[in-house]
Amino acid sequence: MSLFAPAALALGLLALPIVLLYMLRLRRREQTVSSTYLWRTLVQDRAANAPWQRLRRNLLLLLQLLILAALVLALARPALRLPGLGGGSVIVLLDASASMLATDGDGGARFDDARAAADRLIGGLSGDDRLTLIRVGRTPAVLAAASADRAALRRALATVAPENAAADWPAAFALAAGSIQGLSDPRIAIISDGGLPEGLPPLPGEVSFVPVGRAGDNLTIAAQAARPAANGADLLVVVENPGPAARSALLSLTVDGALTDSRRVELAAGGQSAQSWTLPAGAGVVEARLEPRDGAPDYLPLDDRAWSLLGADDERRVLLIGEGNLFLERFFAVLPGYELFRAAPEEAEQVAAEAGEPFDLTIYDGVPLPDGPLPGNALIFNPQNPPADGDGEPLLTVTGVLSDTTAVRVAADPLLENVDWRALSLAEAQRVDAPALTPLVEAEAGPLLLTGEVDGRRVAVFTFDLRASDLPLQIAFPVIMANITAWLSPGRAIAADDNLQPGATVSLLPDGRATRAVVTLPDGSVWEQDVAGATAPLLFDQTQQTGIYRLAFLDDAGQSRPGGAFAVNFFDATESRIQPATSLRLGQAEVAADDAGLAGWRELWPWLLAGGLVVLLIEWWMTYRRALRRPLFRTR
Repeated sequence: MSLFAPAALALGLLALPIVLLYMLRLRRREQTVSSTYLWRTLVQDRAANAPWQRLRRNLLLLLQLLILAALVLALARPALRLPGLGGGSVIVLLDASASMLATDGDGGARFDDARAAADRLIGGLSGDDRLTLIRVGRTPAVLAAASADRAALRRALATVAPENAAADWPAAFALAAGSIQGLSDPRIAIISDGGLPEGLPPLPGEVSFVPVGRAGDNLTIAAQAARPAANGADLLVVVENPGPAARSALLSLTVDGALTDSRRVELAAGGQSAQSWTLPAGAGVVEARLEPRDGAPDYLPLDDRAWSLLGADDERRVLLIGEGNLFLERFFAVLPGYELFRAAPEEAEQVAAEAGEPFDLTIYDGVPLPDGPLPGNALIFNPQNPPADGDGEPLLTVTGVLSDTTAVRVAADPLLENVDWRALSLAEAQRVDAPALTPLVEAEAGPLLLTGEVDGRRVAVFTFDLRASDLPLQIAFPVIMANITAWLSPGRAIAADDNLQPGATVSLLPDGRATRAVVTLPDGSVWEQDVAGATAPLLFDQTQQTGIYRLAFLDDAGQSRPGGAFAVNFFDATESRIQPATSLRLGQAEVAADDAGLAGWRELWPWLLAGGLVVLLIEWWMTYRRALRRPLFRTR
């Protein structure tokens, strides 16, 4: 126990006058006598010969001394150092990073112990205490600000869960420093396993480090990468032992759901090993799994699995319908990322049915268009009228032939960048009527190149036959074809890095046909979003789970079209090193771990004042009890 105002103890000297008053005061018992004449001499003799009386035991004296003692101690402000807050403002930084998922805690995961430590602080709140709870995750957030409401604080604490990602401690420190502004004698409690980065700045006020976690045994897949090879793909997997003792583990490789290989790996303390495989062509999803084989625990399962996609979804498929076009076939043969399929007009439906999935781009070269909506994005050369018995509204109608094909107007469009149409020579072109399309290049009597979007499909139309022009011989041919092909088949519907970490944001790029985007998460749950009429990429941020995410798009008819897949892996060397820290380095200061947690001063003066008041009431009752018992009126 400590005293905040020890000088007040000097007031205890007031006990001396009280005692002296009791020694000087004559204590006589009231007695009814017939006359006081015989007592006068005796009284005068005692007053002259005995001014000081022997101090006798007296209950009133004891009570008055107790009252004085209670008042003096209250003024001295005694306080006890107890676990809890004990008055004031406290900022609690609760670590919610991936390492807090380690299962070496007292009750299971480390985060459960951290939550229990925060709950004890909440339970120690008094009337003057204020607690601010900050979750330190990938994006730190204030869950409760300067609150004394225990129920509200516990509700906020119950909503916190650790993330499969590293914590942003610099941002959390900045948030805590901002919360401290305007507070007197602030204190900060950091509840963590100590996996904080180096170079953190000091924090104002008193800082306490409440540690969680007891062991550092862990095995991890530190990195995994794949690259195309001549006959398939090369895969590299790096495994690491960040723990304090040598370990033995089994590394297994699964390709498209089938176990391909297993290897025993010996790892020294803090050591790593790189393993490589050559995978066959056509392999899709590759999963690596690491398991201990020495009987020792692996407290963090999160980093024991990793996934790779070998790029099967990156290649776009193109269907060329026509009698054969050497220029187009050679162009797509050298254009990276495209696979060309050929079909005669009468075979087109059968080839499309056998393919299973829709083609990314369909080219109609001098053949009639199908009746009804196009099956996908289309590139049309030398268009022909559809069959006369068609029921649907045709995309375009051929009304004649253009004999004068000299371009008189060229639109300022990115598709025509670095293309000089003045050097182009055409034998003839079709005169077409296509109200839904926009002419980019026009002759005097009609358009030569049109583009647009119809029924959610992108369409580009060259109104002439390539073989009836010198365009394939021009330098501009690969440029205009690459521009238009990229616009018609914009590539992957998923714009994301190959090395995605949990919590990352992925851009989804639906085409005009899609009305709804559907993402299947690794645990089988489904995320859906309406994308009808969307003009901007769709941002998907529900990537906390590790594993494979699969994207699909639904059209107006409810048909599903695959949009690709992406993998989310946990590769974080700092979070995988789960050995609990014994101290934190903040600026130039070293903050040692305190297993007792945050302690505060509990002042006792309110209780002393209350006790003094109770004793005062007892003393008053003892003094006047006889007077209270006397009747107000006497009768003779």
